[in-house]
Amino acid sequence: MHKVAKGALLAAGILVILTLGVAVGYALSVRDVIYPGVAVGGIDVGGLTASEAAAVLQQALPDPQSQTFTVHVGSQAWTYTWTALGKGFDYPAMAAQAYAAGREGAWLERQTGPWQVRFQGRDLPLYPVPADPTKVAQIVDIAADAVFRAPAEATLELRVGTAMSAPGEPGQELDREAARSAILTALESQQNGVALSLSPIPPRISSAEPSLDRAQRLLSQPFVLRVDDVLTAFQTHFEASPEQVATWFEVETGILSGAPALVLRTDLKAIEAWLADVGAQLEPDRILDLSPTFVATLKALAGDQHEALATVRHPEGRYIVQPGDALYDIAYSFGFPQWRFEEANPDIDPGNLAIGQELVVPSIDVLAPEPIVRTKRIEIDLPAQTLRAYEDGVLLFEFRASSGMSSTPTIAGTFQVLMKEEAAEAERWSLEMPYFMGIYKEGPDFYNGIHALPINPWGYRLSPGVLGWPASFGCIILDTEDARQLFEWAPIGTLVAISGVAPGTPFGNETLDQIVDNPP
Repeated sequence: MHKVAKGALLAAGILVILTLGVAVGYALSVRDVIYPGVAVGGIDVGGLTASEAAAVLQQALPDPQSQTFTVHVGSQAWTYTWTALGKGFDYPAMAAQAYAAGREGAWLERQTGPWQVRFQGRDLPLYPVPADPTKVAQIVDIAADAVFRAPAEATLELRVGTAMSAPGEPGQELDREAARSAILTALESQQNGVALSLSPIPPRISSAEPSLDRAQRLLSQPFVLRVDDVLTAFQTHFEASPEQVATWFEVETGILSGAPALVLRTDLKAIEAWLADVGAQLEPDRILDLSPTFVATLKALAGDQHEALATVRHPEGRYIVQPGDALYDIAYSFGFPQWRFEEANPDIDPGNLAIGQELVVPSIDVLAPEPIVRTKRIEIDLPAQTLRAYEDGVLLFEFRASSGMSSTPTIAGTFQVLMKEEAAEAERWSLEMPYFMGIYKEGPDFYNGIHALPINPWGYRLSPGVLGWPASFGCIILDTEDARQLFEWAPIGTLVAISGVAPGTPFGNETLDQIVDNPP
């Protein structure tokens, strides 16, 4: 048995040696070529040199110059060859990989590798060259620029007295980064094209509202500037047509409620020009006070209103002294106390006027310096010795009154309530004048006004029986309760219109100078 075993082992060893010898001999026979049985991507390259294999692979595989890739974006498409995209195959690398098949590993693996490859076969993967990201980025930029459409912003136009608008429209754009990634992924997976999606670009301003609605309201009717000159009882109005109002505004982009919007910007110079034209039509009797009228107009427009009230001033006048004229009579005839004429003519001698001398007649504005209360009005009829009070044109009070005596007449003219004092003192006559409302200055620091029956230093109140005829030093006297009601009703700024000429005081009737001089 021992001899048999040794013989078997010897035979086996000889077989191994013979096998290895055959393998080594086979390997030597194919040492310069790719081992038979090797394929690349299903293409047999066994028995070829590396350079021959590279040529075979180049011939067998798709030609990058003829292979195309199409980029679809919306209704447009761009087709490029693989070569233009930098995509292809690395033929030398694939041939080198094929040549290395069966030649890797330890010595024994390298010796048996050729037989394993020959009998088992080995199909190696292709070595594609990926697309060049730089070239892909370039074609993405071409497509993105071609399909880009900017959004259309909403528009608003004011012309021919109307407002016209168009809504905003979204634009479109290609997400360049996402497009590059999608193209590279499709090329890597051997696709022949890719469809890219467009992203909408919303307009910053999609609607002309709320400015469109405002413009339509502003242009729905003419703009009216009312002139209500209560000091001269003059009224008129001026209209700006919707076509003209449209020129007072410009449409621009601004911010409303924190977001971009179309806004109406007021053209201040256009409004000033219109007001200047209105002012020219008022002269010479009245002067349009531009600043407050401009503010009132802007305020009305800002509130989408179609009407504003003008403020007017009145120019000074001129008077030529006539024979027999006295300064007091001239001033009285124009509705002024004498000192106002002296103030307007500082160089004259009040007691020595010259015939033909020119005097400045003060502006009636000096008699009404307070803001006018337009809803209330007091009218005093000197011939009838009555006082009437109106609110919104409706008669509210009618009282018997007493005006100034012939020696101290009440001036007829248009005045206003300038001050109020519930218990005023007339220091000149030591009289208390309850519910006093000063309406004009008889002197720089002395008011004539409306008040209740006065009380003399001895506590004697002028009898109500005096009411109805001139009895005062220039003020308008009312019954106590009547004066209280009027005092509480009339605010400062209320107009007081005094008209006519008072009659003389009947002989024997009590007057104010009698209760001043005589104790009860």
